[in-house]
Amino acid sequence: MIMLNGLSIQFSSGSRTPYFQVSPKKRIRFGMENLNLNLVKKIIDDILNEDYHINVIFIAGYIVNNKRISSKSKIGKFIDIKNWEETIVREEDSDHRFIYATIRNLEKENVIKYCSKILKGHTEAYISFYTDEFLIYVSGDVIDIISNNESKINKLKEYYFELYDKYYEEKYEL
Repeated sequence: MIMLNGLSIQFSSGSRTPYFQVSPKKRIRFGMENLNLNLVKKIIDDILNEDYHINVIFIAGYIVNNKRISSKSKIGKFIDIKNWEETIVREEDSDHRFIYATIRNLEKENVIKYCSKILKGHTEAYISFYTDEFLIYVSGDVIDIISNNESKINKLKEYYFELYDKYYEEKYEL
């Protein structure tokens, strides 16, 4: 569970992605097909300033039949790994367990580097970067930005009106 200024996000492989856990007023989505490296840098710069303590959480692996299996996310190629913490969570009604890794105090450049590598088609992880104010979910298809600060999400939607994905704006409202 990630707490985001009073906003609870369930980060697990069995739950909906963070985007679908909040109302449209607290989220914005960008389709990877509409992005390039310069746009990714600009979006990340717009939401993460130098004062933020940036953390990342991702699925690092699995434990099946008491055997540890890596997710092969190759995170270390894109992110400076320090302050690594693992949390093992048992899947309901199963012997399988997920290994969630958290790395604290990343540099903004690590976020940009990871997003640009995924944009270029590298193997993705089930991953989210987060601060006290923003959560950035990155997949091979989308970059989702979540915040409890509706005015900041509104500003992003105004600035990137032609670019952001509006498909789910009215659907799946909470």
